Amino acid sequence: MRVIVVRSGGVAGMVLTVEVDAGELDADATAQLTGLVDACEFPDAEPAATKGLADAFAYELAVEGDDGTLRRARFDQGAAPRGADSLVTWVLDGPHGHRRLGRT
Repeated sequence: MRVIVVRSGGVAGMVLTVEVDAGELDADATAQLTGLVDACEFPDAEPAATKGLADAFAYELAVEGDDGTLRRARFDQGAAPRGADSLVTWVLDGPHGHRRLGRT
């Protein structure tokens, strides 16, 4: 399983991409990641954009399963589907991911 989070926007307009491959993790980290992915909703329709959040972040979340399945969610800061905030935080703030930083 691979989890990819892309965070864009904010004051500086930077794009941060972090990818975590479960095959590179130890057993504890793999269990944590799997639990977070299992608790995350991937709605069929994207939620409505939030209003009034100047310089807010936008997120793209993708989970590629070992069986080739792909689940995606796109959402604005403050409008994450159930479970997505925890998964995104784990990926972005943890030491496990491969990071790329760029500009929009």
